[in-house]
Amino acid sequence: MSRPFKNKILTIFLIFMALPSWASLISKVDRTEIEADETLQLTVTYSGQSATGEPNFNQLQRDFEIISNSRQQQFSWINGEQTSSTNWTIVLMPKRQGQLNIPALSFKGDRTKAIRVLVRAINSATTAAGNKPVYIQTSVDKSSVYLQEQVILTHRLHYSVPLQDISISEFDIPDADIQQISEERFNKRINGRNYSIIDIKFAVFPQAVGKLTIPSQRFTAFETSGSQFGGFFSRGNRLARLTEEKTIDIMPRPNHISASQWMPSSQITLEESWSDNSDSLTAGEPITRTIKISALGLTAAQIQPLPSIENTALKLYPDQAALEDKQTNRGILGIRSESLAIVPSQEGKLTLPAIEIKWWDTVNHRMQTSRLPSRTFTVMAAKNTPQISYGNNPASQQIIDSEKPVNSPTFSRLTSWSLTINALLIAVIVGLLYWRRNTQPRPVAKEITKLPNTKQRLNQIAKQAADNNVATMRDTILLWGTEVFPQQPPRSLNQLADLMANPDLKQQFALLDQGLFKTDGNEPTAVDTTTILKQIKAYKPEKNIGKDRGTELKSLYPDYKS
Repeated sequence: MSRPFKNKILTIFLIFMALPSWASLISKVDRTEIEADETLQLTVTYSGQSATGEPNFNQLQRDFEIISNSRQQQFSWINGEQTSSTNWTIVLMPKRQGQLNIPALSFKGDRTKAIRVLVRAINSATTAAGNKPVYIQTSVDKSSVYLQEQVILTHRLHYSVPLQDISISEFDIPDADIQQISEERFNKRINGRNYSIIDIKFAVFPQAVGKLTIPSQRFTAFETSGSQFGGFFSRGNRLARLTEEKTIDIMPRPNHISASQWMPSSQITLEESWSDNSDSLTAGEPITRTIKISALGLTAAQIQPLPSIENTALKLYPDQAALEDKQTNRGILGIRSESLAIVPSQEGKLTLPAIEIKWWDTVNHRMQTSRLPSRTFTVMAAKNTPQISYGNNPASQQIIDSEKPVNSPTFSRLTSWSLTINALLIAVIVGLLYWRRNTQPRPVAKEITKLPNTKQRLNQIAKQAADNNVATMRDTILLWGTEVFPQQPPRSLNQLADLMANPDLKQQFALLDQGLFKTDGNEPTAVDTTTILKQIKAYKPEKNIGKDRGTELKSLYPDYKS
């Protein structure tokens, strides 16, 4: 190898070593609540260069026993730049019950955040079943909920023998919507025996009042035999276990709450952001406001749209709402983001009113209000406004200014010119917003946000019509309308009939509302629920709302650990 070539390699190496690493150190755990005899997995990730050394994990031994500690390094080249990371995976066993602390860890000048872990007492039912080699526990977090309130269903498969090809049967409830929110694996020692655990959680959203039955599911697997072929263990006996059937009481929404305000959640927050954080605007120039609604225990499709702003001093250009569902250890977190381009049309003070949404607090069982405060802007005159020129004679200008009537031809031409400029400016803004909407990729909600589907809604409406449950049927029809017309969610049956362009159905809807809300004491006209159901089923949306989602879960292939 020639000396110049060696020098180039050395130079590149020195430059690479001198580059800043922008390293970070992050800790995370697979769960924050465990029982006293369960293991916990801690993952510590360092994003910089780390050929040797590790954080001081001895600090963990105050509250936990370290069962194992493995290290893995990753390198990659992206667009000519090298990135690397080091992961330490530590399996921990708690030494006691209560709130335990995973302390902040330090490495090469970076520091993680401390993590709190709740360690509960050992479940006596688990201990009693601990002599079986394979068994399942099923639980729900609530025995009674309101209509459309989230219920968390948990299945735990325990096995102390090697298993492979573990799978679960399809899961469907006619009067409820279901989403899987987590799948976790860990180990647990029960009655002196080591068990592998598969913990699967579902969020269930009941859509009809009464008794909701959650049917049993079937777990199937094969025992791993001791013989191998081609490096793989061959299958042994086939095992099957059924989960426990559960029944939940579903209560109707309170009578004083309208369907448009019904959002049962444990927490709803509002956040706003602006394309420009300045408190001053310019007439004719747009500014974009984005409001994010986050609701714990609701899907994004259940979150009601924000109220509209009424103000003649501005133009409003809303964008399509973005919907997203996130899985958390507390259930589904639905997120609805609405963006609005605001164009003030005149100078002066502009005050945008406070934004408020009402929702049902499932923890304290009462209505709550989430609020964004009002905001006031100073609107300046449009830039580059044309000015009238009267020549260089101040005296003649003074005479003209004092004597020229406001309806003179010169003033009229100026007014016409200004109006033309403003009209062209607004047309350009509308054109740009339209171009942006049609050229930028639309936010696509995950498949999870397609729940509930319209077919399920129609089945619910049919069942409610057969039971003559007209009040609940009315609410379900509105929810069906929200899914069929996501860009123009109807707030009333009358508005839904207009969107469907169906005058006959509009008349039936009017009779339905008359029967429910009539207060003059006269006997209401009978409602033909059969006709309503038939016309709703016959309606064909212009665009495909989304295919029905199956409920089959992916197969589970855990690695057995003794």
